[in-house]
Amino acid sequence: MRITNIIIIGKIYAKWFFRRPLTYMFITIFMPLSIITPMLLLSGHSNWPRVIIGAALFSVIGGGIADITMNVSFDRREGRLTFFLTRPISSMEYMLGILLGGGAYTLVSAGIILALGDVILGFAFDVLDLLFFVGIVLFAWIVSSNLGFIIALYGPKDYRLAGTLSDFLLFSIMFIAPVFYSIKILPLYLQNVSQILYTTDLSLIANHIINNSPLPNALLTIIVPVVFGTTLFFISARKLKWKTT
Repeated sequence: MRITNIIIIGKIYAKWFFRRPLTYMFITIFMPLSIITPMLLLSGHSNWPRVIIGAALFSVIGGGIADITMNVSFDRREGRLTFFLTRPISSMEYMLGILLGGGAYTLVSAGIILALGDVILGFAFDVLDLLFFVGIVLFAWIVSSNLGFIIALYGPKDYRLAGTLSDFLLFSIMFIAPVFYSIKILPLYLQNVSQILYTTDLSLIANHIINNSPLPNALLTIIVPVVFGTTLFFISARKLKWKTT
């Protein structure tokens, strides 16, 4: 695997924000604020840490699912996958390059949300807690990106339909899961549905790190998203594997 190929592909998918700095600022700064502000105003002060955590996760999960789906779907339609196939580029290099390009604004947005939460709420992070939380954010981004790959590669060939499907899935897994609020406020049947969503487990882990909230079935809560993410990776990598014969 060649790092140069990954960087070049990442630049291809990130070059737009060099040409449109105002759009980049809007996506990385103003969009996160538009998510946080109404929720902070409508929530009680005790729920503010959950809003900040949920917004950071929403940023990377949304970037992973929606952006990856649109980029890869558009590549399918325009024949860019064929272009990459004819070059000495592995499928893993392509996947990592796409991730690198998206991370140039997705992860920046999550960092701004976390910094804002630190200013507003005065989170008292120690180094270990901060590293764990950053790890959760990165993991959520990678898992969600693989979900985006699967939608793009196995879903509708029309990138607009694929984008609609990814948006529906994004809002479903974010708002059925207790990312912005406690799972206890959901009806029982939705609580049962939310238990199978990786966003639920990641939210519980993140809240445990930031708020020292209880983490029921800790081992299972950690294992489920890891197994889910690994499975998604192999499914997307298998479909994307270049045919060299």
